[in-house]
Amino acid sequence: MIDINGNAIERNLSELYSQSIKNKQVKDTRQDARSPLDNITDLPRPKIQISKADPLVGLKYSANREDKPPKNAEQTAEEYIEGLHRSNWNSEETWVRFNRLPSNAIAHLRNIDLNYTLAKIRGSEKTGSRSTPTSATLNRMLAIYEAFTKSGMAPDKYTYQELIAVNVELLNFKYAYEWLDKMVKQNIVPTIRPYRTILKGYSMIPGEIDNARQLWHEIKSKVSNGRIATEGSKIDLSTYTCYIAAEAKAGNFARVVDILQEMDQLNVKPDITLRNTILEGLVKHRGFDAGKQEATLIEESGYELNGFSYVVLLNAAIQEKRADEISKLLVAAASKNIIPPSHIIDAISLDAMEVLQIMDAVEGEHKVRLYNTLIEAAMRGNDFSNVLHLIGHMRQNKVKANLITYTLLFDALNKAGRLDQAKSMFSKIFKSNSLKPDAHIYSIMIDACGRHGDIRSMVWFKTEMQKQGLHITEPIYNSILSALARWRQSNIQAVMMVVNELEHAKPAIKPTSRTFSAIFAAFAIQAKQRKLGSIELQFLQRWYRYAHERYFIEKDSYFYYISISAFVQSRCLTDAMTAFKDMIDGFKSNRHVAASFVKKPVQVLELIKLSVELQEYGAALEVWNRWFELRLAPMPKATELALFACDQMGQPDIARNIANGLLQNSAATNIAFCPQMVSESVLALYIAIMIKHERLKEVMLLVQLWTDVTKADAAMASNPLYQISETTVSRITGILRQCKHPEAPRLAGELLSFIDKHYPEATPE
Repeated sequence: MIDINGNAIERNLSELYSQSIKNKQVKDTRQDARSPLDNITDLPRPKIQISKADPLVGLKYSANREDKPPKNAEQTAEEYIEGLHRSNWNSEETWVRFNRLPSNAIAHLRNIDLNYTLAKIRGSEKTGSRSTPTSATLNRMLAIYEAFTKSGMAPDKYTYQELIAVNVELLNFKYAYEWLDKMVKQNIVPTIRPYRTILKGYSMIPGEIDNARQLWHEIKSKVSNGRIATEGSKIDLSTYTCYIAAEAKAGNFARVVDILQEMDQLNVKPDITLRNTILEGLVKHRGFDAGKQEATLIEESGYELNGFSYVVLLNAAIQEKRADEISKLLVAAASKNIIPPSHIIDAISLDAMEVLQIMDAVEGEHKVRLYNTLIEAAMRGNDFSNVLHLIGHMRQNKVKANLITYTLLFDALNKAGRLDQAKSMFSKIFKSNSLKPDAHIYSIMIDACGRHGDIRSMVWFKTEMQKQGLHITEPIYNSILSALARWRQSNIQAVMMVVNELEHAKPAIKPTSRTFSAIFAAFAIQAKQRKLGSIELQFLQRWYRYAHERYFIEKDSYFYYISISAFVQSRCLTDAMTAFKDMIDGFKSNRHVAASFVKKPVQVLELIKLSVELQEYGAALEVWNRWFELRLAPMPKATELALFACDQMGQPDIARNIANGLLQNSAATNIAFCPQMVSESVLALYIAIMIKHERLKEVMLLVQLWTDVTKADAAMASNPLYQISETTVSRITGILRQCKHPEAPRLAGELLSFIDKHYPEATPE
C-alpha cells in the first residue's frame, strides 16, 4: 500500500507494483467492475444499530422504549397542531417536524396551522423566534405551500402574505408581485399589508425609488376603488411612513412635504417614528444643521424627541466633528434621562469623566444606566483600566451599582485575563452585599474559569449557583463541556456525566449546535490519544442522532466538521460517512455548511484516508468526487488516495479519467480542471497503475499533458512539487524493467528520451 501519511510516495514504485500484483488479501471488487468516475454510485447509507441492552443505562441513557400503538393521521395532525401553537419551536424544529408528517395527516391541518407553520419557518416576529431568512428558508416555505395545496387546502390571504414577506426580505420583488397577483386571481381581496410590505422593501433601497412611487400610485388607486381592504377606506399611518421613508432616503423632501399635507387633509396624524424617518433623511442628504432645524420643528409640533432622534443627531455631529453641538445634545438628552448607546459614546471624542460632567442632569436609576453605558463603551475599546476607574467613581459619588454593572465588571476583568482579581472581587461584593449574583454573572465566571483551565473554580461556581436555586442554563453547560474538552482530555467520562446531567435537567434544557460541537470536540481529542470503548462509541453515535431526531439542531459548518473529525479519529467510517452525506445534503441548500472544510480541507482528506485504510475504496472515491463541489483547496495527497483506490478496485479507467480530467478543461469527464491536484508523486503513482494494468499507451499521453500544463503555469513551474526528479524517473524505469509486457522496453526508452529533453536535470546517470 502507498504511504498515506507522508508528503510523497516514499516507497519504491517497483515495490508498490510487485506488492499490488502479489497481494491477494486486499479487497478485490474487479468482478463488479464499474464504469468511469461519473458513474460511481453513492454507497447506501448504513443505519446505526444500538443494542437495547445499553451499557450506559446506569447513566440514565437507556435505549429501551415502550412500544406504543401507531397513531392514525388525525391524531398525528393533532399532536403537530398542539406543539406548533403551544411549544417554542424555532424555524429548524418546525421544518423537521412538518417533514415528519405523513401526507394523509397534512389534510387534517387548518389554514391557521399552515400560516403559522410558514411564519415560524420564516422567523416572523409574531412567532417569538425572529431570524433572517435565506434562500433555504424560501425553499422550505415553498415546499410547505405545495404540500398543503396537494392535500386540497386553499391558501388564504395570510398564506400569501407570508410568501410575499419572505421574498421581500430576500429582495425578490418580482416573485413578491407574482404571489400578490396569484392572491388576487384567487378572488381574495388583499389588505394593505402585502402592499406595505413590498413598499417597505423598496424604502430600504434608495435605487428603488421609481418602483416605490409606482407602487404608491397603485395603492392609492386600489384603495379608492375598494380593491384593497382598509379601515375607513383610507391609507394607514404605517403605509404613509414607508413611502415617506422611500422619498426621504432618496432626498426628495419637496415630495415629503406634499405627502405630509395630504395626510393632514385626510386627518392621518404623524407620529415620532414618521418624523424620525424624515429627520434621518435630512441628516443624510443635507447635514447636521438641517437635522437640527428639523428637530426644532418636531418639538414645536408637540412631539418629544426620543432616543432614536438623539442617535441620528449625535451621529451627524460626530461625523462633522461638531464638538460644541455634541455637548449640547448630551445636555438635552440628559434632561430627559435619555442615555445614548455605548457605540455612540465610544465614538465621541470625550473621556468618560467629561461625559459624566456634561450629563450630570441624569437622575435616579438612569444615573446607573449612564455609568453602565460608559463602562460598556470602555470595554468596546478594551480600556479595562477605565472600567475599574468608573466603578471607583460610582462608589465615590454613592451611585449604587446594579447587577448589570457587576456583570460588565466581571466580563471586563475576565477579558483582561484577570481571573484571580475577578474571583476576589466576586467574593468581596456578594459576601458583604444584599445583592445576589444572577445566572448571567455566574455564567461569566464559569466561562472564564473554564477558559483559563481553572476547573476547580468552575465547579465551585456551578455548585454555588445551584445552591442559590438558580438553574444551570444551556450556555453554562456549553462552557463546562468546552473546558473539559480542552483541559481534561483524558477524562471523557466527565464529559459524559455532564451531558447526562444536561439531558435530565429540570426544567428541560434544549442543547444548541455549540453544545453538540463541544461534545464531539471532546471525543475527537480523546480519540486521537486512545481507542474509544464501545460505550463511548455508542454514546457518540446516539448524540449524533439526537441532534436531528430529538433536538432538531440546525447543523452548522463547525458541527459537521467536528462530528466527522470525532468519527474519523474513532475510526467509525460508517458514522463518518453518514455525517459527510448529511453535510452534502445541507450544502445543496446552504453552501455555508462547508465553510469549515474550505478553511481546513484536511478533514476531508482524513476521511478519504480512513476509507482507504479500511479498504472501503468506493467510499474513498465518493468523498474525493465531492472535493470540487465543496470548492476545497487543492491537495495532491487526496488524488494519490483516489488513484490508489482505483487500483485496488481494479478500475484503471476511473484512474485515467481522474488524472486526465484534472489536467484538461473539458466537460466530458465531469471532473473540475485543477492541475494543482496532480503533483509529481500523483503522476508517478498514475504511471505505476497504468503499467500494472497494462495500459502502457496511456503513460506518455499523460506525461506530455502534465508537462504542458505545469510548464504553462508560472507558479507550478517554479514549485518542486510539480517537477520530475531523478529519483522518480529511476523508480519508474525500475518498474518498467520488471514489467513483462512487450512494449515496456520501448516505453522506457521513450520516457527517458522525453525526460532528457524536458527535464535534463532528472535524467539518471
